[in-house]
Amino acid sequence: HGFGQVQDSKRVGSGVFIGGSRELMEEVRIGQFSPNEALFAYGRAAWVPQQLGREISKGVWYIASACDSFVLRNAGAEQCPQDTDDLWFDVLNSMGG
Repeated sequence: HGFGQVQDSKRVGSGVFIGGSRELMEEVRIGQFSPNEALFAYGRAAWVPQQLGREISKGVWYIASACDSFVLRNAGAEQCPQDTDDLWFDVLNSMGG
């Protein structure tokens, strides 16, 4: 989400925050916040030490710089004029692919 003022949120990038879901969900419940303005996800992924680095080295994952409009696109963020409706096409295209 893009709401850094939410209690328990942590900044993970420019204009991008994680956490604070309880507060946001309560705001949705009482009609003070639209669920279309945040991406709600349940669960997590976890790696043992060095596992992610090994997977990146093997080509399992690709690293890309991403602006907040990429990360928050499905949470109602404004798209850049050059963006299409296909997020992954736009991400790969920004990587030169």
